[in-house]
Amino acid sequence: MEKSVQQLKDTLIKENEMYKGVLKLAEEKMEAIIKGDIKTLEDITKKEQKSIMSMNTFEKIRRSVLANIAVELKIQEDFTVSELLLFLGEDVGNDIDKLRYKLLETIDSLKEVNKNNERLINQNLQYINFNLEILTQSSEDGNKYNSKASENKKVKPINLFDAKV
Repeated sequence: MEKSVQQLKDTLIKENEMYKGVLKLAEEKMEAIIKGDIKTLEDITKKEQKSIMSMNTFEKIRRSVLANIAVELKIQEDFTVSELLLFLGEDVGNDIDKLRYKLLETIDSLKEVNKNNERLINQNLQYINFNLEILTQSSEDGNKYNSKASENKKVKPINLFDAKV
């Protein structure tokens, strides 16, 4: 079981490193959003997608290691790292709990940065929509009068997209 516990520790360490990498990318993404740098934003998003696919692999490895530990402890297979701590000695349990806690802290930081990115993107979208509304709502140039000398204030919307069916 010592080998399986060490594999779990190694997996938790590696997962935390991967999440820290994604956290760094998310912070870079925030800067790109603020600067309006679409090319950098696209590049960061591609890197994030690759990292997430790797993280999924490590999550499967962690689950596999947990399943091996369950077999060795002769307990039900479907349990979390937190629940595993109940079956381990204090020293080993504390080590794993610290690694688990670090991983959870990193994940919480990533969630916070992603929330900020989402807010920034929504603000940018609102700004774009506002500008599109202003551009598409214009009145005809000057005052136009009809034969009865009343002002004609007909607003003619501008279509930015020319689509032919």
